[in-house]
Amino acid sequence: MIQIKPLILSEVARFVDVHLSCFKECYHGIYASEVFDVRERKRLERIEHIKRRLKAKDCFYCALYDDDNIVGILIFSILDYRGLLDALYIKKDYQNQGYGTKLLQVLELELQKLGILEYIVYVSNLILSNYFFLHRHARKVSEEPISIHGKDYIENEYVVKVGDNI
Repeated sequence: MIQIKPLILSEVARFVDVHLSCFKECYHGIYASEVFDVRERKRLERIEHIKRRLKAKDCFYCALYDDDNIVGILIFSILDYRGLLDALYIKKDYQNQGYGTKLLQVLELELQKLGILEYIVYVSNLILSNYFFLHRHARKVSEEPISIHGKDYIENEYVVKVGDNI
């Protein structure tokens, strides 16, 4: 059974593992192998970081479950009365089935509860899978060159109006 639940402390390590594997799957062939190596080496730091943020309640973490298995993640935060979509990843076998939209609905409902009217999404121009959502719901506000381990990329900033996905 597919369910979306807020992340709990006991699930953080599994959540991070799904995040790492989905990130690698998504950016394989785009980012240099050093990017993945660094992320793997910092796995334990990431787990502790998320545990601290869960306790502080300054960031929102949701997991998409298929029975007891985490198959997707959502991370968002609030910055200056705007939402910030930090991460949304879904394992390949679960993509293109509407689960990303369901996770975005959770995000937008939470933001509505807080009276937040829009959220920001930063996206590399190299990830084509994001464009379906972005072209439908987002307004591009800027693009900026970034460098990751010495390789240059363009990162685009989009703004999404809360309520567009509900």
